[in-house]
Amino acid sequence: MMLPLPVYLDLESRVLAWAAGQGWRLQRTGSLRRDEWPVPRLEFLREGRLALDEWDVALAACPLFARAASGQREAWSHEGIRVKFYQAPTEFLGFAQIAHTGPAGFVAACRRLPGWDEAPAPDEVTAFARVGLPYIPPSRRPLEGLAMLPGAACD
Repeated sequence: MMLPLPVYLDLESRVLAWAAGQGWRLQRTGSLRRDEWPVPRLEFLREGRLALDEWDVALAACPLFARAASGQREAWSHEGIRVKFYQAPTEFLGFAQIAHTGPAGFVAACRRLPGWDEAPAPDEVTAFARVGLPYIPPSRRPLEGLAMLPGAACD
């Protein structure tokens, strides 16, 4: 059973507050960032790198989660909402945000462009500029954004 959007948004705000208390900088990513609903899970991108065992300890200690998947940077809230965490060093954060926001076809086309994964790209505006594109908002990436990419197939 899919819970209502406000339940997801409430959990999202609590996860962001918890992460800030850990000294982490998290950003929303995934399909919810593209304004798609329903979503399979909440997804966040963390600036910086933590070892898997550090993730395991942090997620297991977080009171927001009923359980966590060891070595996966993934947990489930008490409401049953799946939460996935990604991470990237600051110099690649922009590319990571594009990659984890998706959609998959858009990201695959971006990865073929010269300049993909050339640091520094600490934000999406810089990452798009590295591949010769203007910033494309997440909600426009599925169709309009894909149409802007050279050689991308649009159905």
